[in-house]
Amino acid sequence: MQTVFLVVGWLISSFLGALPKEHPFHVGVVEVNHNKVERTLEIQCKMYTDDFETTLSRLFKQKVDLIDPKFHDAMDSLVEKYLSGRVRFGINGKGYKGNYLGFEHDKEAVYAFIEIPAVPNEIQEVQFDISLLFDLYDDQINLVHFTTNGQRKSTKLDYPQSKGTLTF
Repeated sequence: MQTVFLVVGWLISSFLGALPKEHPFHVGVVEVNHNKVERTLEIQCKMYTDDFETTLSRLFKQKVDLIDPKFHDAMDSLVEKYLSGRVRFGINGKGYKGNYLGFEHDKEAVYAFIEIPAVPNEIQEVQFDISLLFDLYDDQINLVHFTTNGQRKSTKLDYPQSKGTLTF
């Protein structure tokens, strides 16, 4: 009986391997590190490349290629424009503007980087509004991980909920 399950499992995985690669979950991850020495928030946004390309293409009505290095400079401005309206932070009740640093592609994901300068050394509360890929999927989930003083807290933002607060 166990052999039958193994054979059926192998056949299913072989068949699925022949299908186009599409992921059943729409998840983004935002990692935030509070750098007390530099007094900055270091933000890394991770999204599936195909989802992000589709979103940018639909929104800006142009061909998008985040993989090919020859298009990197042209795509950089699109990524910056997209992130500026969809990743916002407040600390201890005060809003902060982020500086876009760039993006890179790695396997099936795109990593975009933002830095927020001149933040307080002590963070009691962080507020955020993150709506990455909410333009494309109504089942999009964004996980937010925030680290300060060696303490890491996380939360999940389900479409359409884009706002959250973490208290330290």
